[in-house]
Amino acid sequence: MAVIEPQSPTKRDSPVALGVFVAVTLLLSWTLSFVLITDTVPVYTTLLLMLTPATVALGIRRVQGHSVLRTIGSSLRGSTVRSLLFAVVYPLGFIGVAALLALTTGLGTYQAGPENIIVTAVRQGGVLLLVLFLFQSLIRMYGEEFGWRGYLLPELTARWGRVGATAAVGVVWALFHSAFLYRAGVAIGVENPLLITVVQAGAVFTISFPFSYAYYLADESVFPVMLLHLIWNVLNPWVLGDIYGNVDGLVAGQIFVVNGEGLVGVVLGLVGVGVFIILFRRGTLSSG
Repeated sequence: MAVIEPQSPTKRDSPVALGVFVAVTLLLSWTLSFVLITDTVPVYTTLLLMLTPATVALGIRRVQGHSVLRTIGSSLRGSTVRSLLFAVVYPLGFIGVAALLALTTGLGTYQAGPENIIVTAVRQGGVLLLVLFLFQSLIRMYGEEFGWRGYLLPELTARWGRVGATAAVGVVWALFHSAFLYRAGVAIGVENPLLITVVQAGAVFTISFPFSYAYYLADESVFPVMLLHLIWNVLNPWVLGDIYGNVDGLVAGQIFVVNGEGLVGVVLGLVGVGVFIILFRRGTLSSG
């Protein structure tokens, strides 16, 4: 039986397939969050959740007759220098500005002590542990990014354009996170877990725009977005605190306020949304 190549940009999935992807992904993420998180947050919960979008999307591709390995390989090819550069510079700049804003406004104060997870990995296991950490982290990032940016975003972009598609993915992405964050907040006893969940959902929506930009700068590759996601996941909790675990970072304060996925992140993110909408409408990006 011949192997069917991944779909060309001109052959798009039906609305039914896209609806199945969104519904199944959200249903699984919410079910896992409410079933697995009780009075504690099992460490494997985030792994299962992050693998869900790609698993569902790859399942749809397989039902359509596409090779899973070929689909994965194709989705990782096409990075550009601009996309990789943006993937590194953007999270560094955003988190740096957020930290500066929190410190200068008095919303946060500097504290020494929190150690970067990469430094911890090297100190505890050397280069080998660091390599293993980066490898499993990239698998996690692929688990989300193939689903959101490798599958859903280009499908919606062909129908609604870059702005509409990015906004739609942002809404779904925010809903995807919300059940986990709420259940984790309840489990660890934070105040106002619903408020924190709403604020983080708003931040995730705005973050969808730079993530889409990284994808559009590439030639249909999710690798730059994976890199951006990885850097964000390392730097944000280290510098601005872990909003999922309610643990302070280098900038101490109310985490749902100072965090890159908190109120400060929402404010800066909304400014970024306006900038990215302008960039999307200029039509000078590599793909989409």
